[in-house]
This record gives sequence, C-alpha cells and structure tokens, in this order.
Amino acid sequence: MISFDVNNGGKLTLEQERHDGKIMVKRDGIECYSISPADMVMLLNLYQYTKTNNIQNDFINPSGKNRE
Repeated sequence: MISFDVNNGGKLTLEQERHDGKIMVKRDGIECYSISPADMVMLLNLYQYTKTNNIQNDFINPSGKNRE
C-alpha cells in the first residue's frame, strides 16, 4: 500500500493485492476506481518523459518550457 495526505484533509491510498494485479485507488478508505497494471506503467512512463524533457503539461509539469 502507498498512502498520501491530500489537500482537502483526506487520505489517498493505492493498493494492490498481488504482483501485476490491478491497483485500487481509495479516498478515505472508499474505493473510487482501479488502474490496470499496463495503464499504471504507461502513466509512470508519461510522468518520467514529461519531467525529463521539461514538457509543459497542465497536470504534471505546468511550468515546463517545451511543448509537444
């Protein structure tokens, strides 16, 4: 499990029951949605690519210098 405090005073958790299983996203202990392992890998790759290349993205890197 990975957990974070969020700006509304709540708690966001990511949970996975088994290796290469779906990731359950919960807010304050209530399951909101799940992410497939493949989509999670793509999200992490997108994050790394955007940050490494300083690409402007409203969510990941709003002050980025480069555009795609």
